[in-house]
Amino acid sequence: MKTCTLDFDDFSETNNRLDWLWMLKNEFPYFKVNLFTVPSQCSNEFIEYIGGLSWIQLCMHGYSHKHNEDVSLKFLQNRARLHQTYHFAPIYRAPYWQLSDVMYEKLKKLKYKIMLHPDDPRDGIKYNWNIKDSPPPLNILRGHGHIQDTQGNGLIETMENIMKLPKDTKFKFI
Repeated sequence: MKTCTLDFDDFSETNNRLDWLWMLKNEFPYFKVNLFTVPSQCSNEFIEYIGGLSWIQLCMHGYSHKHNEDVSLKFLQNRARLHQTYHFAPIYRAPYWQLSDVMYEKLKKLKYKIMLHPDDPRDGIKYNWNIKDSPPPLNILRGHGHIQDTQGNGLIETMENIMKLPKDTKFKFI
């Protein structure tokens, strides 16, 4: 059985493609997805709704989605509050893959799982499938894309590639 962690960047209240995510949920019996979200772009009501869906895991994608963003230590330390109240898992991917060494060390100290670009030499979790391509012949896939069709790997434009996965693929959270 193939195992896949699937994630999408830039999920927000206005850019959510929930209709397409529900299609995947209905197509794959074991579907789960990690959505990298910018907290400042979502209302509490929206986060509460998404957090109530057991097949979605919200992860942090910066705070305001800025280049070389330095999220405050206070905000990161409140991950327990974020996780319980706003349903964010302690997982972080920097906007634009721009993660300073200072920010990297903050995240490590707070025991965040850190998502890194495959070319980044630091330790972290890296994808092995850009979903703009057909799934590679691996038993464990870490698929990465974007909610909107802006990078060539948006959800709608890559749906055909995702649908190539076997129906019994076991999707997991990061």
